[in-house]
Amino acid sequence: MTPDQQQLLRTTYHHFFALSPDVQRLQLERFKGICALYGYEGFLRLQNAHLVLLGTGGVGSWVAECAARTGVGTISLVDFDTIELSNSNRQLHTLNSTLGQSKAETLAKRLRDINPFIHVTPYTVQLTKDNAVQLLAQIIGTTEEALLSAQESDLHAIPAPEALAQGKREVLYSKLTATLQGAPVSVLQGANASASLDTAPQNSATKAHRYQQPAGIAPNIYAVDAIDDLWAKATCVNLLHRAHIPVVTSGGAGGRIDPTQVHLGDVATATGDQLMKRLRTELRRNYGYPKGEEAKGSHPQKKQAPDQKLLFNILCSYSTEEPQHAPQANATGLSPAQWGESEAPALPSFGAAMCVTATAGLHLASVIIRWIVG
Repeated sequence: MTPDQQQLLRTTYHHFFALSPDVQRLQLERFKGICALYGYEGFLRLQNAHLVLLGTGGVGSWVAECAARTGVGTISLVDFDTIELSNSNRQLHTLNSTLGQSKAETLAKRLRDINPFIHVTPYTVQLTKDNAVQLLAQIIGTTEEALLSAQESDLHAIPAPEALAQGKREVLYSKLTATLQGAPVSVLQGANASASLDTAPQNSATKAHRYQQPAGIAPNIYAVDAIDDLWAKATCVNLLHRAHIPVVTSGGAGGRIDPTQVHLGDVATATGDQLMKRLRTELRRNYGYPKGEEAKGSHPQKKQAPDQKLLFNILCSYSTEEPQHAPQANATGLSPAQWGESEAPALPSFGAAMCVTATAGLHLASVIIRWIVG
């Protein structure tokens, strides 16, 4: 590799190469299993990525754990809540020693213990419909004006998720790819990343892509929505999607016990999930997303392919398992009152099992990782 190529490599993957040589070697040892799986370039792309995680509960905490252990370099955690004893059944950061602590700050501490060189920032603010623009702009490092001006009015102009991620990878890495394949650095200097594609050898790796990155929005940002508040959820998913930020969102996981029935799919076609149904309705009613007929039944539609024009191009996790209400779970009829306990806590409408919430979180994290690496 020539000195110019080395300099371009260091500039492109500045997060990793800003570390001292000793720390770089330490990180390569820490993540050698990731390098073996995704290659060194895949690892550098993970180091270069910024994951915005909205909600760090039963689903979100597992997203964060997976991202940190896979080498994602920057993670922003948004959660106003504190850890409660009743979170023990499903939330990663809930320990007897962490009760009463901030979820976001406690999880941030854990991620730094996994990887001391990760950039992780907790935001202990309640995300609402009203403060979403301000808070998201702060997290992704832009202004409210830039975030709003980046909003795509034509939903059909936003590429499908994989194509969107591919476009962002080309914006980030096409100059380096073209240089390593023979285009002289002198030709590429001063050109923006997407324009540099025109100077590269025209093969499958460098073929020109028409994707245009919105001004003021960094192309290395990916987002996971794992909050329950419908109105905040819809606002954030819409803002992120229309700003061309790849986003995945979590459906409901309560009342389910079978992780094999957790699926990934488009928000428009997810079946058997009331939270996704409500999100779909809200996005259609108030945000201009394409309308379509609601699918009947709980199982994924396998026979007929969905109309591409009706898709939201937003991926979600959802379960097709029929949720179990608390009374149904108590099939034996045994109750604390029968053994003399008169002060047992009231049960929630739905319980939750870690095997399901964690599965949903790991599904969502795996999508983000594949998008980052390519």
